[in-house]
Amino acid sequence: MPENWYYVLTCIAVVVVICNLFATVVVLRSDFYSPFQQSLQLALVWLIPVVGAACCASFAFIHGRAVPVPGKPFPKPDSFDLPGGEGNSL
Repeated sequence: MPENWYYVLTCIAVVVVICNLFATVVVLRSDFYSPFQQSLQLALVWLIPVVGAACCASFAFIHGRAVPVPGKPFPKPDSFDLPGGEGNSL
């Protein structure tokens, strides 16, 4: 194997580890999941590195809760500002 391949493989390994660390932080900061669910997701991240990290980080972002702004009033029940738009105004 040529000497350049070692650098390429090292760079790929570093990128995978950084992505896994990012997914780990995202999963641990998510308050949507129970500790047991978080531990299962972390196992998925580290046992199936690329696909597991992408899936778990995506799920954690989807279930992330928006931080309320102190000066903004809560939207009324018939408002279109709620998640889901006009479907919530039934």
